[in-house]
Amino acid sequence: MTAFWIIAACLAFIILAGTFRRRPGSALTDVTVLVGLFAMITITDMLLSNFINTGGNGWTLAALLAFGFALDALYGLLAPDRQFRRNRRLRQLMRRKRA
Repeated sequence: MTAFWIIAACLAFIILAGTFRRRPGSALTDVTVLVGLFAMITITDMLLSNFINTGGNGWTLAALLAFGFALDALYGLLAPDRQFRRNRRLRQLMRRKRA
């Protein structure tokens, strides 16, 4: 149950940080990606729990992922110009991989 509250707090922080940066679309995208990752973790945990005892490792992994995304949002709040440069480099890298 603790992992659920950590995840909920991280999601709220991501949305608030995006709102303060005046970029709520970016925050919503981060939350959407995170929810997709949660779905993959849940499906994998359900499949693995049929064969071995996972012991709630899915919740722990989801909480760590949410915390990582929250740290990224905090980094964007503290250094928005660096975050923008990093995002621009990632876009350039993805364009090179497509070509």
